[in-house]
Amino acid sequence: MSTQGQDAVRLYDKNGVPIEAGDIVRVFHFVGARRKRHYMYKQAMAYERRLCGGLRLKLSHLNRITDEPWEVGKNYYTEHVDGRLLLGYEVVQSMDAKFRARPLAPIIAELRKPALPTSNGGDQP
Repeated sequence: MSTQGQDAVRLYDKNGVPIEAGDIVRVFHFVGARRKRHYMYKQAMAYERRLCGGLRLKLSHLNRITDEPWEVGKNYYTEHVDGRLLLGYEVVQSMDAKFRARPLAPIIAELRKPALPTSNGGDQP
């Protein structure tokens, strides 16, 4: 996948939906007894520029007290932004509730394109 242009400034959930600031993301945590899947919920806070020039996505653990300072590992963590799909992540809510209408990741959009009909009408000999 290309890491230049539009791809390099976003991360995508498992469905190919771009993760934007303000989104609530469901993150797979572990498989418990009787194969029950457990999840954690995080909020995408912002895309930040790193000192080395790259981007990172700041994700809140949703446990921050009002005036508490931001401390990495305590109340947030970051993900390096390189245009990849985060397979254990799924956007479940956004500020405008239109996250399903966002343009999909290029790899997912390519997979969801309808197949082109063959020249003989679709019948294979």
